[in-house]
Amino acid sequence: MGENDQHLAAALRLHSPSALEDLMDSYGSAVYGLVARILAGTCQPEDVEECVSDVFLKAWRRIDEYDATKGSLRTWLLILAKYAALDARRKLMKKQETASLEEHVMSEDSVENQVLSKETAAEIINMVNELPEPDRTIVYRRYFHYESIEQIAKGLELTAKAIENRLYRLRKMLKSKFGGGREEIAHVPE
Repeated sequence: MGENDQHLAAALRLHSPSALEDLMDSYGSAVYGLVARILAGTCQPEDVEECVSDVFLKAWRRIDEYDATKGSLRTWLLILAKYAALDARRKLMKKQETASLEEHVMSEDSVENQVLSKETAAEIINMVNELPEPDRTIVYRRYFHYESIEQIAKGLELTAKAIENRLYRLRKMLKSKFGGGREEIAHVPE
């Protein structure tokens, strides 16, 4: 570990505000770059900035966990950044999946779909999460990740017809769950 890192770690252990500023000045761009790469495509710029702030706050609070014999201060900080960004990515993806399903449910033009509540969307999500494999994976890959039937079939080593049949049965199940008169709920445009 470099002499500067030794002094910086010692000052952080004393909870010196200037040490936190120095840490951010020294490693802010590296942390930002890593977080931005991990969160790419899942967030807004402010989400990256929030995650970076969280990383430095964790470093401030957890500096006593840093062990110079195991690696440099930079490496320790980038490990904190990696795990914080992965956690943030999971949360953002889950939020997007929920919003995506709500959009599918609410995007139909019928009056019935316009009055569906968030409770109904949450119930649908719960139903999807309770599906056995590979049905749950098929639903997520098709309606949350927008993969083609061919991509899903190849990834799951099934035929395209098998995927189409499973999706048909799943839409039919949703239709029956929410009432036979609401065909548009169970039909998601292909």
